[in-house]
Amino acid sequence: MDSELDIKPSPLVGKDMLLASRKYTKKAKPKKREFIGWGSKPLRDFLKSIDKDSDIQLSGYEVHDIIKKYIMDKKLTDPQKKRKVLCDTNLHAIFGRKTVMLNKTYDLLGRHFRDDMEDSEEDEWNCNSDEKDDDTSTMTHKRQRRTGLSSTVEKEKVLEAPRSCFASVTAQNIKLVYLKRSLIEDLLKNPETFDDKVMKSFVRVRSDPHDYFQKNAYQLLQVTGISKAQGTDNISKEVTLHVPNMKKEFRICMLSDEDFSEEEIVDLRQRVKDGMLERLTIVELEQKARILHEDITEH
Repeated sequence: MDSELDIKPSPLVGKDMLLASRKYTKKAKPKKREFIGWGSKPLRDFLKSIDKDSDIQLSGYEVHDIIKKYIMDKKLTDPQKKRKVLCDTNLHAIFGRKTVMLNKTYDLLGRHFRDDMEDSEEDEWNCNSDEKDDDTSTMTHKRQRRTGLSSTVEKEKVLEAPRSCFASVTAQNIKLVYLKRSLIEDLLKNPETFDDKVMKSFVRVRSDPHDYFQKNAYQLLQVTGISKAQGTDNISKEVTLHVPNMKKEFRICMLSDEDFSEEEIVDLRQRVKDGMLERLTIVELEQKARILHEDITEH
């Protein structure tokens, strides 16, 4: 009977056991990435391997385009899931994984740029994600339902939100700063206010037919620049709009005069998260919406 109850003492007890358990939970520190000038060694090695001059500093967008072309040329997309990339040796050295979703490649490239790495610690303190906004609003809504707070309290909570946070990319927000072609043509009648109203607003343009990864016929883009030519009879042909990640400029006659779709909002939100488009802060959105409110309402 005694032999059945013979319990051997653990070789590690008390503080020693605690320290031993910590050995299993302690995570290894990631290796510090080696940089050569403007970019990381893996990124520059990749560029050299495809006969690109790695001594010339490239932007994140330029490197992203190079990698997208490399993926297409090498046919590295999953046959079943076209947006899933099967990394070869070169891409594995950059992304550190066997597979990666194409819409995440731009984010993963940020760690390979010296300037981005220097700014990353500061970015961690910014309110810079739509997911955080969505989670916060969801939690607030749940608390209000449980405690039965009035709509007045809800408004006060909204006003207390940090004004430096980025605005969520939703259809309701984008409608406040979305300009149809016919409205832009009306705004041209007042040249002195045209630039202020159109800059940083959103327009709808036809997608590049050669963009293999763009599934929507149209996409929403933010106006980042305006050029004006002289000597044409039609004033709408004198003005061209600059938008990010598009090599060509858009004349006003090339813009859509229809409402955008929910699918286009989803696409816009993803491109903003991928860093391909600049984010609007809540303050910037409110200021632009206030400027355009009368024009959009009366149009």
